[in-house]
Amino acid sequence: MRLVYEKPALRWGEALPLGNGQIGAMVYGGADCEEIDLTEHTFYSGEVEKTANREGAAEAFQKMRKAEQTGDYDQVHREAKQFIGRRENYGTHLPTGKLYIKYQMGEAVQEYERGLELETGKVWVLRKSDKVRIFEEIRTSHPDKVLMVSVECSGKMDLKLWFEPYNQEGGMKPAECGIRFFADAFEMLHCDQKCGVHLEGALKVVTDGETESDESGLWIRKCTNAQIYLAMETNFEDQDLSNMCMYQISFARCMSAAQKGAAEVTRRHEEDMKQFTGGARLQIEGTDSVSEKIPLMFQYGRYLLFCSSREDSKLPAHLQGIWNDNVACRIGWTCDMHLDINTQMNYWPAEFSGMGFVTESLYRWIEEKLIPEGRKTARLSYGMKGWVGEIVSNAWGYAAPYWASPIAPCPTGGVWILTHIWEHYLYTGDQRFLEKVFPLVEEAVEFFLEYVYQTESGEYTCGPSISPENSFLYNGNARQISSGCTYEILMIRELFFIYKKASDILEMPKKEKDIKISEIYENLLPYRVLENGCIAEWDHDLPEADPQHRHTSHLLGLFPFAQITPEETPDLCEAAEKTLQRKLTPSENWEDTGWARSMLMLYEARLQHGEKAYAHICHMMEHLLEPNFMVYHPPTRGAGAFDHVYELDGNTGLCSCIGEMLIQSHRGRIRFLPALPKNWKNGKISSFHARGNLEIDLEWREGVFYRAVLKSEIPQNVSIYLEDANCNVRVEKETEITSQDFIKK
Repeated sequence: MRLVYEKPALRWGEALPLGNGQIGAMVYGGADCEEIDLTEHTFYSGEVEKTANREGAAEAFQKMRKAEQTGDYDQVHREAKQFIGRRENYGTHLPTGKLYIKYQMGEAVQEYERGLELETGKVWVLRKSDKVRIFEEIRTSHPDKVLMVSVECSGKMDLKLWFEPYNQEGGMKPAECGIRFFADAFEMLHCDQKCGVHLEGALKVVTDGETESDESGLWIRKCTNAQIYLAMETNFEDQDLSNMCMYQISFARCMSAAQKGAAEVTRRHEEDMKQFTGGARLQIEGTDSVSEKIPLMFQYGRYLLFCSSREDSKLPAHLQGIWNDNVACRIGWTCDMHLDINTQMNYWPAEFSGMGFVTESLYRWIEEKLIPEGRKTARLSYGMKGWVGEIVSNAWGYAAPYWASPIAPCPTGGVWILTHIWEHYLYTGDQRFLEKVFPLVEEAVEFFLEYVYQTESGEYTCGPSISPENSFLYNGNARQISSGCTYEILMIRELFFIYKKASDILEMPKKEKDIKISEIYENLLPYRVLENGCIAEWDHDLPEADPQHRHTSHLLGLFPFAQITPEETPDLCEAAEKTLQRKLTPSENWEDTGWARSMLMLYEARLQHGEKAYAHICHMMEHLLEPNFMVYHPPTRGAGAFDHVYELDGNTGLCSCIGEMLIQSHRGRIRFLPALPKNWKNGKISSFHARGNLEIDLEWREGVFYRAVLKSEIPQNVSIYLEDANCNVRVEKETEITSQDFIKK
C-alpha cells in the first residue's frame, strides 16, 4: 500500500497527502527544498450569517407555491428573488500557508525517491548527491496533534526553515520554540476581508546542530539530524481566545512531542494508525492493470477519509477533506460542506469499511451547528416548525436557502445528511445512539409534515423546490423550480421511513401525528416512468435543459437508498438503467467529474451490473486521476473553474463502489459478490461490515464464491444471497459458510 515516485512534485496534484483530523499536509519533496502545503481544518473565513434568511421569504414561498400550481414557472422564478438567501460573510475554507525546508546540498541530486506509505501514514523523501545523503520522514500525529519531520544526514550540513502564509495577513517571527507563525482566514470573494478565524502556530526543532532564528526563519547549522515539530491552533470555537493563548497551546504540543522524542511520537502515531489498518482489507488477483490497482484505490479512499475526519475533529471533512488546493476556495462554489452530494459521499465508506468512528465529527456538526441554523430557516424562510438544511453549508452551519434562485429552494439537504445517523445505527445496532439522535429525526419530520400538501387526486406532493442542480426548459428558458421533484419526494419518503422504523425500535408511544405520517408515507407521489423509458426527474414532462448534466439526484432511490432494487422493483431498475444510458449518450457530452462518475458506478453496482460498474472505474482511473491518485473535478459547463479541483468525494465514492460490488446489505438482505467483474479473477476481503452489526471475511476463486466467515457479537439469523441462490444461517460469534450451503431458488 505505497505510492512511490522518482521525481519531486511540481504541482499540488503530484504532492503526497498526510492528515490527522486537524492538520493537513501536502508534501512536495523538492530536490533541495522541501515544500509542505499546510492546512488546519477550522481555518475558515466568514462568520455566522445573522441575516441569511431574507425578510419576507416565507410569504414569497407561498406565492411561489401558488404560481407553481397554475403552471407558471416564469412567475415562480420571479417570486424566488424574494425567497433566496443572502450571502454576506459566508466564507470558505482556506490554505494556511507553506513550510519550507531548504537543504544545502552542495551538489546536484543524483539519486532521488519519495513515497507515501498508507499503513503507517508516512511520507519519505530520499535525496543523495556525491557529498551527502539526506533521508526525510514526515508524519501528522493524531495522538500528539503535531506534524513531525525527521531529517537524517550522512554528514554535517546546514538547512533553513521558514513559513509563508497563504495571504498577506500572516507571517512569522523568532520565538523561544524556534518559530512562531500566524495567519488570518481573510478573503474577499466569499467574505468581506474582515472576518474569519485567527491561527497561531509554533515550530520547534531538536537537533545535534546549532540553531539560530531571525525574521527570515530558522537556521540549523552543522547538523546530522533534526526533528521538526509543528502545531497549530485557531480561535474557531472561542472567538475570545487570545493570540498568545493559541500560540501557547501550539507551543505546548510541540514541547510535549519533543520531550517524548521522535521514536515515541512515531510509535504512538503508528499505534493510532491501527484503527485504519484494522478495518476492511482487500486482495484481488486481476487480469488487467486497473484490477491490480483496485486494492490500493480502495485503501486510499479510506486513508484520505481517516486523515480528514477523526472522532475529535472540530468539524467534518469539507469538500477537499482536510486539504486545500487553493482552487475551490477561489471560485463561486467554495470549499465547504455541500449537502446535495459531496459531504454525504465523503462519508459513505466509513461504516462498511470499519471506520464508523470518523463520523462522530459529522454528527456533532449536524447537531450543534446545522440544526440550530436550520430551525431559523424553517421559521423565517418557510414559516414552518422543525428544521431544514438547504443545498450548501459551512463551518458555521449555514442552513438558509442558496443565494441564487437556480438552486433554491432545496430544504432536503438536511434530510440527506441526517440519513447518515440512521446508517450508523443500522451498522452498529447501537440503541443508545438511536435514542440520543431520534429527536433530531423527529424535529425534521415536524417540518415536512407542514411542507407536504395533498393534491386533488389524494396524493401528497411538495415544493416548489429544485432537483439539484438541474434545469428544465419552459418558454425557451432554463427554469429549475417546480413541485413534486422526484429527488425531494424520495428524500421525504426516506425520512418518514426512518422515523417509522426508529420509533418502532425504540417503542415510542404512538402520537396523533404518527397516523398522519403513515398516511403521507403511503400516498407520496410514486416514481414515474416517462415515455422514453427513463425515470422522471420532475412531476411534469418539460424537457431537460441539459440532458447530460452531471447530477442524477432523481436516482438516489437506487443508491444510496434502497427504494429501487432488482428484487422488489425490477421495472424501476430497468428505467434507471435507461436513464443512465441516456445520460451517457453520446458519451463525449456527459458532464464528467470525479463524484459524478462515482455515482454512475455506484448505480450500476446496485443494479448488479459488474462489468458496467468496472467500466466506469476504468474510465475514472484513466481520465480523472491526478499523478498522486487523487480524483479531481475538471472544469465543466455547469461548474466552471480555472483549473482541476480536488474533491475528496471522488476517492471515497470509488472506495464505496468497490465495497458495493463485493458486499451489499440493504433492506434486510446480505448479498455476496453482487457485481463482481470477470477481471477480478481471485480475491479476498476481510473485516467488511454489513448492516445488522456483522463482520464478514469472504474469498472467491476463478470468479466464483468460495467461502465466507460471518462474525457477530450477538447471535442472529441472517439471510445471504448469492446470484440466484439463498442461504439462511444462524450466526454465533464466527460462522463459516461455503458455496455448498446455498440453495438455488
